[in-house]
Amino acid sequence: MTKIELTPRKQAVLKAIVKAYIETGEPIGSKILTSLIENAPSSATLRNEMSELVSMGLLEQPHTSAGRIPTRDGLKLYISDLMQKTEISPEDKGFIDARFENLTEMPEKIPAKAGEILSDLTHLPVIACLISPDTAVIKKIELMHISRNTVMLLIVTSDSRTRNRIFRLPEDFTQDMLERFTEIAQTKIKGKHLEELSIGYMQSLVASLGIDAFGIMPLISSVFETISEIDNMSVDLSGVSRLYNVCGNEESARRIISLVESRDPIISLFERVGDGVVFGKDTGYSEFENDTLIAARFTSEKYKGYIALLGSDRISFERIIPVIEYTAQKLSKVIADAQKDMED
Repeated sequence: MTKIELTPRKQAVLKAIVKAYIETGEPIGSKILTSLIENAPSSATLRNEMSELVSMGLLEQPHTSAGRIPTRDGLKLYISDLMQKTEISPEDKGFIDARFENLTEMPEKIPAKAGEILSDLTHLPVIACLISPDTAVIKKIELMHISRNTVMLLIVTSDSRTRNRIFRLPEDFTQDMLERFTEIAQTKIKGKHLEELSIGYMQSLVASLGIDAFGIMPLISSVFETISEIDNMSVDLSGVSRLYNVCGNEESARRIISLVESRDPIISLFERVGDGVVFGKDTGYSEFENDTLIAARFTSEKYKGYIALLGSDRISFERIIPVIEYTAQKLSKVIADAQKDMED
């Protein structure tokens, strides 16, 4: 949108209408406006100002009444130029700090938990995206004997992602099998980049082992199945029940859930739009056409990601923007601390 310069009076009119619309959801007429603006001019003057703001594309008249509501462009101008920037309230900060303090999750699980915290605080659905680098390698691979023919496989990557799997073998697990597996894991798998450990690599590994691979083939297969589950992207939706309230109907909610589950479109959206307020049509996805996203980016040494609240265009921007920004800052620190704890 081209930068629009408004006179002080037009700024006051637009600001008052936006704030009243967010609070009530109703069109605002000149009579109501006179009570909302300090030292307000006459109703006739306010009607003229409102008409000019309509012609500028910042207000619209939803029906034949004299009231006006802000357009998306009007809301954007309000957020960027007219809205009073505030710090997060002590109550919201305390709620977030208290819930984060009890987190004991692995780094990759923390954004989803943060989404739950933010959804509980705001009563809105939250999308949390985590992106890890493609350069991760297998840092640790261990096999633990649980019972006669049951073992647990543990795999940890260099960016602290962890997977474990318990499975049963068709025969008794022996010390010889453990030693053979450990040798292969340490020499052929540990230190390899995730993208190297493909099905093709497993097939060539098995072929190189020859007859020795027969007894430990179930173990090797489990390793590669587990590695295939380690993804460098995750997208989680918290507050699904609250999504139905935002969308107003089940079909729209299901379309958003389906889009989130697809992951790639959501990651692409946040990589493109970055931080801040994004109105539905600006996302490029019809699923969000009638919604508003408020997003913030978080980063650590080995991860980056986005956390975003989803609501209507009547979100309390003054409150929600500081909340989402503070949550992203908190996420960056907590993930970094969790990574350090795992490395120590």
